[in-house]
Amino acid sequence: KGVHLLKLPSNDLFTATATLRTMAKVAPNHPLVRSFTAVYWRGGDANVESHLLRPQFFDKLVAWGGESALRSAKNYIGPGFELVAFDPKTSISFIGREAFDSEATLAEVARLAGDDSTPFNQGACVSSRIQYVEGTPEQIDRYCTLLHAQLGLERPMCPAIGQPVTGELREQIEAVSMLEPDYRVWGKFDGSGIVIRSEEPVDFYCDLKTVNVVPVKSLAEAVRFANVATQTVGVYPPARKAEVRNALASAGVQRVVSLGKAIGPGPGLPHDGFYPLHRFVRWVNDED
Repeated sequence: KGVHLLKLPSNDLFTATATLRTMAKVAPNHPLVRSFTAVYWRGGDANVESHLLRPQFFDKLVAWGGESALRSAKNYIGPGFELVAFDPKTSISFIGREAFDSEATLAEVARLAGDDSTPFNQGACVSSRIQYVEGTPEQIDRYCTLLHAQLGLERPMCPAIGQPVTGELREQIEAVSMLEPDYRVWGKFDGSGIVIRSEEPVDFYCDLKTVNVVPVKSLAEAVRFANVATQTVGVYPPARKAEVRNALASAGVQRVVSLGKAIGPGPGLPHDGFYPLHRFVRWVNDED
């Protein structure tokens, strides 16, 4: 068996390599260290994958990425070769009218929402991209102002100034910025963060610290925007999770957390609706 083979993605050739080199320095002869290999090939290359991805070499194929990557992975699955798939996911936030009880409360809510929006420069599946907020137009615009300021702060998992917004995303934001008062945009394209307020969710993918704030009459009304592609929903105040969690679960959501807690407590817990660490290994019994 091939034991563990890591395919390096074209946009990150360094993380897995650095991790394995660090492991090799700590314990070069450890069986776990010696069982790992990191290799790069162009994803979807049948000349490589058709020979490599076979049950005589591996028990599991763990795939993460977009729809095309997962469809390609499924082509090689058969008896004795199982797919563990991490489908594309996005995350959102539900913010109740209690956020506007005082200026101090609103500032804290904006901080928590900033924590949830920025992990890995909004590159993580837990990063909130759309936030549904109960409030008057004036209240919500005030919230957007505070949230924009929070996006530009340095955090342990995100720099103050990230990757600039360019290309199609920039063009989409520029287009909606000309549609006031139905839309309003806070921020610049310099990587410090952008907030877009709109009556309905925008029809493009928010990324690079771009957050879409959508006014709603109630959090229950916002449930209709959740589906099987929604991973995490952060809720404020936490006491209001009870009124939406059953409906969110029925819609296909995997996690309902308190606002600010999108980054989970650590490995070993369910992720994307299952226990990944249990699926990564093949269980063998020695029984009487």
